[in-house]
Amino acid sequence: MAIPLLDPLRTGLSALAGDAVERVATGIATLVFGGVAVALMVAAVLVALTAEVGFPLAALIVASVFAALALAVYLLGRKLSARRAEQRAVARRQARADIVLAAALSRSARPLLPVAAFLAAFALMQRR
Repeated sequence: MAIPLLDPLRTGLSALAGDAVERVATGIATLVFGGVAVALMVAAVLVALTAEVGFPLAALIVASVFAALALAVYLLGRKLSARRAEQRAVARRQARADIVLAAALSRSARPLLPVAAFLAAFALMQRR
């Protein structure tokens, strides 16, 4: 009889992968429909402005609005990237501190590790 140590991990990973596939598919569909909507709105704005101010000026106005939007998205992306980099740095520092603590504790608790491993295996077997 095999010890089912990896069953919870396997179940969790398969559920996580299924959720990720659904999120990606939903995101792609949203992106496609949003792109079509934006293209239609740009065309409508361009036609409406062309009737009022002429095509060259209407094209310039639409292009400048999109340039401003692109700049805003770029600056937002830099801000979010900086925030993620800071979160990664904090997590890295926390991981280093945890590793140092675990190393210090493992040196002092080394004689108890076989007993702890036996108790953990016994507890996992009793759960099944």
